[in-house]
Amino acid sequence: MKIDISEVKRWTVLEIEWWLYKVVDMSHMHKWRWWATYAFKVKNIQTWQVKNVTYKAWTTLDQAEINYKNWQYLYNSGDTYTFMEFDTSELFELWDDLVDDIKQYLKENVDVFLMMYNENVIWIILPDTVSYKVTETMPWIKWDRAQAGTKPATLETGLVVQVPLHIEEWDEILVNTSTNEVKGKV
Repeated sequence: MKIDISEVKRWTVLEIEWWLYKVVDMSHMHKWRWWATYAFKVKNIQTWQVKNVTYKAWTTLDQAEINYKNWQYLYNSGDTYTFMEFDTSELFELWDDLVDDIKQYLKENVDVFLMMYNENVIWIILPDTVSYKVTETMPWIKWDRAQAGTKPATLETGLVVQVPLHIEEWDEILVNTSTNEVKGKV
């Protein structure tokens, strides 16, 4: 499907030279009064290579036909991760290499969106925030300010984040999945 260059937004998936690229960052520049250019930082979905591309304002690009499906993460077994589609209750297994970037955020029953291209999963989109239980952290000493108000904590998935000093083991916290920032207790 063709798309005008001015309609491209962050996370749009483009077909460039027979490869799929996800737009990671973009900028718009006017060189003169009548001539504008668009610069994109794109990431190859298959090879993870990042590159910069620039186009003139009147260019049209090929947008990939991407389908988004709502699935729920169930469990992992060795090198495979099992998901269930909400509508049909169909089970679907993904290999470790596709889940590698986000596996520390996956916990049982988390809802995700799978990006599909030609019926193949190309990307997994996590919710903005997920609640996790803290399984290990240092105890808080009331007058200890050497840590600048935070301390490391290990979550139930193995992810390590910085938490406020008052967070203790087995507390449930909200974590932003894109920045690892703790949003507070649940």
